[in-house]
Amino acid sequence: MKNIFITGANRGIGFELVNQNLHRGNKVWATFREKGNALQLIELEKTSKNLICIQMDVSDEASIEDAAKTISKETKFDILFNNAGIIDWDDFSHVKAKSFADIYQVNVIGVFLVMRHFHKFLVPEIPLSKARIVNLSSRLGSIELRGNTQLGGAIAYQCSKAALNMLSKQASIEFLDKGISVISMSPGWVKTDMGGTDAKYEISESVEMVLSTLDDLPIEKTGIFIGEDGREIAW
Repeated sequence: MKNIFITGANRGIGFELVNQNLHRGNKVWATFREKGNALQLIELEKTSKNLICIQMDVSDEASIEDAAKTISKETKFDILFNNAGIIDWDDFSHVKAKSFADIYQVNVIGVFLVMRHFHKFLVPEIPLSKARIVNLSSRLGSIELRGNTQLGGAIAYQCSKAALNMLSKQASIEFLDKGISVISMSPGWVKTDMGGTDAKYEISESVEMVLSTLDDLPIEKTGIFIGEDGREIAW
């Protein structure tokens, strides 16, 4: 059994990460921001002895600190999934400054704060242990790929994921001596509220590929940007 921590677990990829990890026999700590949007997750907790739901807003450091206090100091996570994220599809000419800031707050600063307050719950061994932080990124965050592939608009989202990739790289250096691997990982183009109905993967397909790739990824692989298929993506 592994201990898994997942942010933004009330819907989409996050909720499927919960389901598939429970099916694997893992114990899961799953966060959500608002109870009204997490009814399905909360109902699942009632029927699963291996699921613990925690209310946490990744855009609010006080909320993150409070969530950390609810977890036993003896708890050690094997994998922390920073999955929570938001998007605005507006292009360069139309995106509002506040929306840009809100997206950055959740997709970048929120991930930073979760890592800062929760890395203490990852197994601290030297050399690299089996502990890993997976920051859910996107190929839209690849600077190298811009101009070669384009999913209309979403300028703020694309910039936030590029920044997230830098954060993952820096965190991999910061946590190296703590025995924690950190990677950025794109789940592919998925049929979620964010990805739309024309996307390549069903949610279950994407998550199955993500988990399979992580199963096979050597723990010494840290500070990399990979896709759901395990192939490295250009920064």
